[in-house]
Amino acid sequence: MRTHRRPRKYMKALLRTTLLLCVMSALLFSPAAFAQDSGASSPNAEAAPADTRGIDIDVTLGVKRKLIPMAIPKALEPGGDTGKIAQTVHDTLARDMKLAGFFKVLDEGNFFFDTSQEGMGASAIGFSNWFNVGAQGLIKSSVRTNGDQVVLDLRLYLVEEGKPARLDWKGGSFSKDEYIKQVHAFANEVLKYYTGKPGIFGSRIAYVRQQKRNKQIYAMRLGEEGVAKITNNNSINMLPSFGPGGAIYYTSYQAGNPDLWVYEGGKSRKLSSVRGQNTGADYCNGKLALTLSKDGSNSDIYLIDPSSGKIAQRLTDHWAIDTSPSWSPDCSKIAFTSGRSGGPQIYVMNADGSNQRRLTYQGSYNTQPSWSPSGNLIAFSARDERGAFDIFTVNLEGSIERLTQDQGNNSDPAFSPDGRYLVFISDRGGKGKRVWMMTADGEVQNAITEGSGYQSPAWE
Repeated sequence: MRTHRRPRKYMKALLRTTLLLCVMSALLFSPAAFAQDSGASSPNAEAAPADTRGIDIDVTLGVKRKLIPMAIPKALEPGGDTGKIAQTVHDTLARDMKLAGFFKVLDEGNFFFDTSQEGMGASAIGFSNWFNVGAQGLIKSSVRTNGDQVVLDLRLYLVEEGKPARLDWKGGSFSKDEYIKQVHAFANEVLKYYTGKPGIFGSRIAYVRQQKRNKQIYAMRLGEEGVAKITNNNSINMLPSFGPGGAIYYTSYQAGNPDLWVYEGGKSRKLSSVRGQNTGADYCNGKLALTLSKDGSNSDIYLIDPSSGKIAQRLTDHWAIDTSPSWSPDCSKIAFTSGRSGGPQIYVMNADGSNQRRLTYQGSYNTQPSWSPSGNLIAFSARDERGAFDIFTVNLEGSIERLTQDQGNNSDPAFSPDGRYLVFISDRGGKGKRVWMMTADGEVQNAITEGSGYQSPAWE
């Protein structure tokens, strides 16, 4: 059911000095430290308590969708014990289906029959049993090893019809480094069968993780356990984003100044090192937008050459701070955060800096825009009337929808490549800041990392 909030009277705008400090902190740190006074000049400073001032935001909440019941029994092992491989295949399938947000993975404890006695073919499956446990879909898997190869057979069955679904995926023999990618490929095809669009399992997500007084950049593949460490220095690294060919842009203090670096081909190199901020880079079709505060001036948005780092164009020139550029999918427009209205709000401009207009008018503190690949929505983080940060979306007409509520602080939204999901940071449940994933309507939300200390996720 949709809920609707009535706006209260707006609070007075923050003083200019306070605005500069707040937005600077918003750029460099998590929302919990938005009111921090030290900002870019002191990256190791302890975070101050969040400013609890705010107002009601007039939004709507999403509508519940019905999930498709999916049964995923243990993998068959026709060639004998495969060690952990069969269990890994099963767990990967179950995890992918859960994260997809369209399926309810049924509890195996409710399977009242011996699933290991079934085969892979339709004639060897007791569909009436699966119907009685409530399954609409059934994923069967068979795993055996042949030397250093994994022989994999995966099938989706339609329980009520008692027949297999036709998917654009073929089983076969794969290396031990490749077979998990094939499991993700199958899961993507299952999602395509039910929704018309393939999934994004196996895609890369970069993020920041706190390590004592350092912050390092990591990258992971959705649905997999392993991570790759992108930076390994005794410094603060932050705000990763992806570029062409798997490149990762990020800001690092390793040389003392918040410089922009790029990681590609297994190596990092400094790309932009003007004095002051070089932060929040976002790439689109040969153009790299970022925030610079040259020679101690206010933060503004520029375009630089993605190869040389040379400044190509200044897009904003305002007394207020302009930060966090996010390209539209066709590279014709840029969303950004600006304090020119008295408090940080989401703005949109053309790619050449013209036609700068305010997009959000509800709420006094709106930051961190992320433009959807579909082009019609911009996700952002806002401080609500309780002083908590939550995730919202706004369309190009300014209509706002709320995606998170009453679950701690939620910030740093970033869209998936297909626009159907968002990753974000949440401290809900008292488990610290973790990376979470949700459907773009906010209906299904799951943690995708363990531990705490995460910031600034970005999706390739």
